Amino acid sequence: MHRKAVVEGVFYPKSFKAIKNFVDSCNVKLQVEAKIAIVPHAGYIYSGETAVKTLKSINKIEKNIILLGPNHTGLGEKVAVFPEGEWQTPCGDVTVNKDTVDLLVEKSVILKRDTMAHIQEHSLEVLLPILKYLKDDINIVPITVSHLTKNECFNVAKDIYEIIKDGSFTIVVSTDFNHFESEEVTNYKDKLAIEKILDIDPEGLYNIVFEKRISMCGIFPVTIALYLARMLKLNNVKLVEHSTSAKASGDYHRVVGYAGILIG
Repeated sequence: MHRKAVVEGVFYPKSFKAIKNFVDSCNVKLQVEAKIAIVPHAGYIYSGETAVKTLKSINKIEKNIILLGPNHTGLGEKVAVFPEGEWQTPCGDVTVNKDTVDLLVEKSVILKRDTMAHIQEHSLEVLLPILKYLKDDINIVPITVSHLTKNECFNVAKDIYEIIKDGSFTIVVSTDFNHFESEEVTNYKDKLAIEKILDIDPEGLYNIVFEKRISMCGIFPVTIALYLARMLKLNNVKLVEHSTSAKASGDYHRVVGYAGILIG
């Protein structure tokens, strides 16, 4: 099964050369041992620099990557795992790790094989050209997540943990933070959410996002990732960068927040 790129030329460039130039232009000073990366998924003009800086700051990206992101379209299963095949990128196709997909789905009651949730979804696709350029031989397990309870987030994390605990995986989690309020409000709300992530506090993050009405589209995948961080006994957390769309748009009244965070 070949999953064609759907936001190529809109969210990110169509050519390998343009991807290369963009990624190479983002300089980093940091090198971190990290198993989990939280990165944004807007158009590269807005959040691409934050995403690249975060992923380039990982000392070693593993060949096997678990991709977790929100389902914006509402299509498909609540926790949808793309079953097999390849995903198209300007840097070459990326292979789905069918063996890991099969293990996950067979051992879980909530993770389901599904392509419908992925067909028009951009949250994972926009990260693939960066990852493919940084590490050419990657394979992926693409998972999109719709609305889940805290307990469901925990159960998804446990299912993933049981499969990856003895292997070498990098978990890449896709989310933007607060949407379409002023930069002042967005910085305040994003800070509340980021503090919970830095504390590896999945319950606290989940609660504060709904209590303070923080429109963080990837709340569910990030909550799953924080439960995974606990299970993996990770305690080194680094905020690489926080930014907003205002830097590119010049509009400070209606912005989207972005953050790059590494957990190792």
